[in-house]
Amino acid sequence: MKIMVANVGSSSFKCKLFDMTDEKVLARAQVERVGSDQAPVQWTDNTGTKHEAAAPLKDYVACIQFVLDKFLDPKKGVLSSLNDLSAVGFKPVIAAGGITGCQYFDDRVMAAMEEYKDIIVPLHNEICIQAVKSFQKLLPKHPMMGLFETAFFQEWPEYARLYGIPWEWTEKYNIRRTMGHGASHCYVNRRLAEIKKCKPEDFNALQLHMGGSSSVIGVRKGVCIDGTAGFSMQCGMPHSIRNGDIDGYMITYLESKGEGTAKEIINRLMTEGGLHGISGMGFDMRDLQQAAEKGHKRARLAIETYVYQTRKYMGSFLLVLGHTDAITFAGGTGENSSYIRKRVLENLEEFGILLDEKKNEQAIGKEMKISRDDSKIEIWVIPTNEEIVVARACAKLLKESGRA
Repeated sequence: MKIMVANVGSSSFKCKLFDMTDEKVLARAQVERVGSDQAPVQWTDNTGTKHEAAAPLKDYVACIQFVLDKFLDPKKGVLSSLNDLSAVGFKPVIAAGGITGCQYFDDRVMAAMEEYKDIIVPLHNEICIQAVKSFQKLLPKHPMMGLFETAFFQEWPEYARLYGIPWEWTEKYNIRRTMGHGASHCYVNRRLAEIKKCKPEDFNALQLHMGGSSSVIGVRKGVCIDGTAGFSMQCGMPHSIRNGDIDGYMITYLESKGEGTAKEIINRLMTEGGLHGISGMGFDMRDLQQAAEKGHKRARLAIETYVYQTRKYMGSFLLVLGHTDAITFAGGTGENSSYIRKRVLENLEEFGILLDEKKNEQAIGKEMKISRDDSKIEIWVIPTNEEIVVARACAKLLKESGRA
């Protein structure tokens, strides 16, 4: 069984092709600046050799066709025909009506994603819907499937998901707390169990996904019990261009001050908020750190806010978990910034959390334990692999539905 997992952005397209017999990555491809006359493309062939080119790829359909042609190349491709491809998997964020888990993109699921497209996750659902439809044009007979990011968070206790709003709204519109990064957190938790040679039910973990978007969750015996979440993906920690938790009355106040309609204000929050809004210069943690070192006050303030909010949520979930066996770091920043990891873990000796600074400096983009030997709580850097989680879920659904 061969499954392609696609990851799309507003101007990018990435994919990996898995052979699910041994979960080997047969090939991968990446396109940047989708829509340009000279879009940079990278792909690998059947020997693992990386190739690069520039091509006029005006939309997702053109990107997909380009990549399929490379994967089907008679000499260097990894597919002998399209019949070798079992399905295409995606990582959608959220849909209305409580739809979650791994789903086929049928009319019901697409409509549920459309319902949340303009208000709840406009930066995600619109792009995913476009990508699915683009694949369907080229591969109309192949199953299109998605593992929703919310899937890993469905076992939260009800009291952890509720808002203090009229019950009628809770029931009528399913207004409850949820969150993203489900595939990443699931992978890290299950990988930690493999490392420790035990079952996920045998330990509790505080997990941090830190990158362009960030989150903290508590996992008790393999089940996520709470996280930095909200009704939309804008809630939780401030990161990239996402504002994080705000008081809803702020929007009413800004509207009264002539800053636009509620929708216009929300649009600004989604495009000018987060670390970008605080720093005024962007949100890449590497750029912020360099600017802060040169005396950029708002860049330093953005970093301090990010670190503080992360630590505040960590403290909250340490208390909720009761007993914690491990802390994990994943995501672009979590895997590669020893500085941010150090800042987040400073002065936590009272909690039995002891960072080995030498190991922390060495753990750049690689799986590694970075806690001291006498630390009561283990600290791990575990590079995430969201795509394999999606591929596994798709393979499972294909088998269960008799379409394998």
